[in-house]
Amino acid sequence: MGDTVSAETNLLDRLGASPSALGVIMGVGGVGGVAGALLATRIADRIGIGPTIIVGFAISPLAQVPLLCAGPGLRWQIVLAATLAGQLFWSTASGTSQRSLRQAVCDPAFQGRAQSASTTLTAGARPLTAATAGGLVLVLDVRATLAVGALLQIVPLVLLLASPIRTMRQIPAREAVPPARERAPS
Repeated sequence: MGDTVSAETNLLDRLGASPSALGVIMGVGGVGGVAGALLATRIADRIGIGPTIIVGFAISPLAQVPLLCAGPGLRWQIVLAATLAGQLFWSTASGTSQRSLRQAVCDPAFQGRAQSASTTLTAGARPLTAATAGGLVLVLDVRATLAVGALLQIVPLVLLLASPIRTMRQIPAREAVPPARERAPS
């Protein structure tokens, strides 16, 4: 079955991009991530902690659109690099804001567990996501699989928009957060 996957399904081939071009695109994206980390506090202070988190989730599916439309050539490589930089900027600012909020609202005794659960859920889903995407590429094609992924990224955004996060401007003070309770041993 390996021969049935043509070179056309390889995204780099479809974009006419070399591995070096991909490295430059990823490097520019990384600069966006560093900038997002450095500016996360200022952004959250300016637009609010909740909106910062939501913008990060909103940008991600939107950032897939140029990838779905891209074709060969330097112009598209520049567009993809700029898009990735913007996506990683907001993703990092959003992630920093999420962790800050979690640390503020979570009882200190549970912070390690909360962070571990978050990391396990997000990092643990990656291999399953990669395997699912690989299977979809065999059935659909690369662009259709990317479109499915972009559509699925809307789900957490909708959940956030329906939550109190959307109106949260500042991280609540510790006193405003109810204390956590340990469950009684069974």
